[in-house]
This record gives sequence, structure tokens and C-alpha cells, in this order.
Amino acid sequence: MVGVWVALEDIDTDNGPLIYYPGSHKLREYSMQDFGLEPGYANYKHYEAHIQELITAEKLEPEYGTIKKGETLIWHGNLLHGGAPQKDSSRSRHSQVTHFYFENCRYYTPMTSKGDKLFYRYPEWIPAAAFGKYRPRRNLFKRVLRKLGLART
Repeated sequence: MVGVWVALEDIDTDNGPLIYYPGSHKLREYSMQDFGLEPGYANYKHYEAHIQELITAEKLEPEYGTIKKGETLIWHGNLLHGGAPQKDSSRSRHSQVTHFYFENCRYYTPMTSKGDKLFYRYPEWIPAAAFGKYRPRRNLFKRVLRKLGLART
């Protein structure tokens, strides 16, 4: 899986950029059980604390996705990442995020999986024959172009 994040407006340290840890995609995957936690969102804060300890132990340093409107960040699905705090609450961080799954990708959610009982997600595959056949909703397309400053007047 690969994540793609397109900025629909300038993103800087004040409006909550993407925070990520270069090289973290090479770490082994950790489940909730690896830290003695039951799977589920109720334990997510505890899971995050363990991941933060791992980041410190591995001496990983954060970087921030401060990018301009129209620029794109692409990352490996296992890269540790998230949204940095929004320092200026009057600002927005409009973006388009899409996850692409490669053929034969077995995507599961560690947060809700336990032991050998994996919770799989099934992405919707778009047949190659459909490309060019379907058009995005016109209003959505126009709004994105307007945000990027590319709309025709």
C-alpha cells in the first residue's frame, strides 16, 4: 500500500503538517499484542506510547511535510506518520489523501486483529477497462481545481 497526500493549500508548521519518521518503514510491524495490549481503539493511546518509546530507542527523528498547494507527498504504507499539532486553529489543512493498494495486496488492520485472526480490509478494485469510462462528480472536480487555483473563470 502507498499513501498519496495532495495539498489543496499551502501547508506549514502552523496548520498541522504531516509528521513522519524517515526509515521507520523498515522496522518490523508491531501489533497491540506485542505490547501486551488487547486490540481495539480503546487502547490506542497506550499503543502510541509504546511506539513513541520505539521511536526514541531507534533514534528516529521526525520530519514535517511542509509543502505548497498542489505539491504531493507519497509514502510507504508502513511509514510511521500522522498529523502534527495545529498551532493556528484559525487555519485549515485541506488536502486529498488516497491509499493505493497493489494487486494481491493483503491489507489488514493490526489495530483490530488478534493473533492469527486478522481483520482484513477489502479494497474496491477498479477494472482497467473502466478507466476513462467514469468521470468524477463535476462539482467535486471544480472545487479541487478552485482550491489549487487552477479553476477556469
